[in-house]
Amino acid sequence: MVLLSLPGRRGRSGGLQQRLIALVLVPVLGLALLVGSAVRERAAQVRAVDSAVAQVRAAVALDAARVGVSQEVTPALVTALMVAGPRPAQVDGEVLAALAAPDLDRRLADARARVDAALQRARRAGAGAEADRAAAELAALRTAPLGDRPPESVLTGYQAVAQALGVQAAAHLRRARSHGLDGATTIALVDLVRVSRAATLAGSQTPLLLASLLSTGPAGSDVRARFVEVWGGYRQAAADVVGTCSPEVVTAWAAATGSGTRTVDSTATAAATAGQRPPAARLPLLLAADERRAEGIARAVATATDLTVGAATANARRAERELRSLLLLATALLLASVGATLVVRVSLTRPLARLAAQARAVGAGELVDVEESGPEEVRTVARGLAAAVDGLRRLRDQVHAVAGGDLDSEVVRRPLEGPLGRVVHTSVVQLIDAIHDRDRLQADLAHQAGHDALTGLPNRARTQALLEAALLAAGRAGHRTGLLFVDLDRFKHVNDSLGHAAGDALLRAVAGRMRAAVRTGDVVCRLGGDEFVVLVPLVPVPPAGDVDAALEGLRELGQRLVDAVGAPLPLRGREVRVGASVGVALSEPDAGPEQLLHDADAAAYRAKAAGRGVVEVFDELVRAELATRSATEESLRAALAAGELVLHYQPVLDLASGCTRSAEALVRWHRPGHGLVMPDAFVPVAERSDLVCELGRWALHEATAQLVRWDAEGGERAGLSVAVNVSGRHLSSPRLLEDVVEALGAARLDPARLTVEITETVLVDEPLALEHLHALRDVGVRVAIDDFGTGYTSIGQLSRLPVDVLKVDRGLVASLDAGHAALVRLVVSAAHSFGLGVVAEGVEEPGQLAQLTATGCDAAQGYLFGRAVPAPELTTPRLPGRAAPLAPAGA
Repeated sequence: MVLLSLPGRRGRSGGLQQRLIALVLVPVLGLALLVGSAVRERAAQVRAVDSAVAQVRAAVALDAARVGVSQEVTPALVTALMVAGPRPAQVDGEVLAALAAPDLDRRLADARARVDAALQRARRAGAGAEADRAAAELAALRTAPLGDRPPESVLTGYQAVAQALGVQAAAHLRRARSHGLDGATTIALVDLVRVSRAATLAGSQTPLLLASLLSTGPAGSDVRARFVEVWGGYRQAAADVVGTCSPEVVTAWAAATGSGTRTVDSTATAAATAGQRPPAARLPLLLAADERRAEGIARAVATATDLTVGAATANARRAERELRSLLLLATALLLASVGATLVVRVSLTRPLARLAAQARAVGAGELVDVEESGPEEVRTVARGLAAAVDGLRRLRDQVHAVAGGDLDSEVVRRPLEGPLGRVVHTSVVQLIDAIHDRDRLQADLAHQAGHDALTGLPNRARTQALLEAALLAAGRAGHRTGLLFVDLDRFKHVNDSLGHAAGDALLRAVAGRMRAAVRTGDVVCRLGGDEFVVLVPLVPVPPAGDVDAALEGLRELGQRLVDAVGAPLPLRGREVRVGASVGVALSEPDAGPEQLLHDADAAAYRAKAAGRGVVEVFDELVRAELATRSATEESLRAALAAGELVLHYQPVLDLASGCTRSAEALVRWHRPGHGLVMPDAFVPVAERSDLVCELGRWALHEATAQLVRWDAEGGERAGLSVAVNVSGRHLSSPRLLEDVVEALGAARLDPARLTVEITETVLVDEPLALEHLHALRDVGVRVAIDDFGTGYTSIGQLSRLPVDVLKVDRGLVASLDAGHAALVRLVVSAAHSFGLGVVAEGVEEPGQLAQLTATGCDAAQGYLFGRAVPAPELTTPRLPGRAAPLAPAGA
């Protein structure tokens, strides 16, 4: 009070000092309040995130218990039915026997152990009440005797427990969403909700299907209705997961529901849409596939959970960082207020006023020269301001250099003085490094967008761009562009036998060999799969237009590629050999990239047809073949619609009885203007498109319908069986089984009277062949390998192949070589050892028939017995002295 009452300058100074202190403290206090509010908000955000994470963990634990309950249903139901004494009348005994596997008790014990462990984890995750309630309900279900209860009531009990767990898990997830999470966490949580719902429906699907199969009474219809409802819900939920969830979740879901669980999806779809009951023998496979899918879906749920927890944790950490930043800001403000208080204590002299003016100028962006005058304190401030101005000038120069792209100049690299200068300089250096990193990243991304990730070669999109550029450059220089299309031979065999990892290693090795074999300036590219191209940008052509010399050089390059690729390659302790078929094309003056690539592809296809490991050049002959093939394809498409195709039938004689037991259906084409066209003139064309599947579908329907017509006519042809050839493309089609079942259903024909014939090479070239053949045999259709002895199948593999009959190739039957005759005897003996029948093709002479009969061959066909003729002209020849009554239909 005494100091404030003194007159003169000191009193005025003291009043100004108080006012300045007040001006400093008021905003500091206001900011302190704001900081405190922000601190409370961030702390509340952290608590909300922690609570949400706890809710998510509880929901996931309950959902895991729900999955376990769904997996316990089937073994529990089957076990109860097996120990309940007399089986209830409404229970399907065949289905029950198929499900009562030897390891049923272990499966039930394992399932119950998994459920109990999951409930224990749910208790630790904070869902104790729900877990205890579920445990009590399960205990009642496990100990209650079956009595006279139908299987659907047992299923209803388990489904009620699983549904309750799913509802409780969903409630926890809803509570987690109510905590006001950030956008990323909310999105991840929504993904988890979607995956959890799809998982719940997936877990209910197979138990409902099995219960509907077990129950044969009216109650089974109710269970089937529930199954169809759950199946539809699961399809929609799975589509929501694939269509809306994050890539990580979609990838995990795809892995869970991929090729390994296709049996579950196909069986459920067939049962829900067409009412098809799966064969009882397939039910153990269905259960195993369902368990694999449940495990995969659990991993998908875990992936969604990890993403949700990760996003929430990141949000909490961000809030904690913001909290620390606010505390640092509050500390900085406190320090600033102390400094301001000290400044207030300096007397307001003219040097201070001048310094203030200079400071205002600097604050306005003017980098003025600062004058040092006045008291020591003022001079110190002035020197500091001068140093700041100097630092700002140097910082300005650095910013200008960075903005101008001069990132490596001396101005940029020279550090500023003082701690703050070092911090600023560090920031500038980091900015420069970030710019360099960005440039490198852009270059890397540009490279990755145009190059194959496996081999490092230009990919298909980059190949198109390189082709366009090469054609333009060649056109300006008066040259041509060469392209070699390289298609690997037997790559699928290596990939299927040694695995995809070995296939990838093989592709990388082939890419390296091709790069080493080409010339400087040539570019090796990978289009995808086992298809490569070599671009020769500039190919000189004589002025007279003679391209033979240019093509000869390209042919020599193609032969070098064939030799390089065909060399032995050590892979996984084995010596692997693959070949290459090469198509060579030279650009026309006005041709575009697509035309050049098409020409090279056509030449490569011709090389494969010529025996593989061949170099073929695209020329006028290939062009004419393409035109002919295109015209044939269009005409064949019209022929299918116009009914120009017919089936001819060749009798197949049973050598033991001497009777005709079956016939092979062979397609013919009554092409207007050409007469009767044989299959070798149009089937290869159909093989190159989807027409071959339509052709096979038509042949199946026509052949089965013809058997029905012969049965109705009576006579010697009644009761015959028929063999229909199916192409590799049709065999690998997802519709094959549906096509066969539709043809049999339309004709109401016993499946045992239909034989599907495939070639040996299909078993190597088509990965899905074995799976589809197993499915055909499950239906009851017989399977035959045509032209056996000309492909890659070894006799040792016969025991593992899903086939019934071997058809010995006509070349072996007609050969006079003693070795071939011995091979036929070996094939017959081996086939009989594995329980397979043998049919000899191309029998034309009595001597051949005698040799086949001596070897114990089961049946034969050929010109000796009859040619392939239209259905009305088919006869049923018999061997003299061995005639026997014809077997009844289906024999």
